[in-house]
Amino acid sequence: MLWLMREIMDDPHISADGFTYEYRAIKAWLDKHNVSPVTRLRLQHSELTPNHTLRSAIQEWGHA
Repeated sequence: MLWLMREIMDDPHISADGFTYEYRAIKAWLDKHNVSPVTRLRLQHSELTPNHTLRSAIQEWGHA
C-alpha cells in the first residue's frame, strides 16, 4: 500500500476510489495520475468530497 503522507490529516477528502486522503496529498497525486494510489485502478473522476465525519473525529481525538 502506498502512503501519500505519514501525518494526521487536517483536511480529509474522499476520492473516487472510496479511500480518504489528506486533501493536499491526493490533489497533488491527481494532478499527475488518473489512477488510485491504493488500488492502481483508473478513477472514474477526479472530484474530491470532504470527509466531515473523519475530520470531526480527528479534532475530538486531538482535544482528548
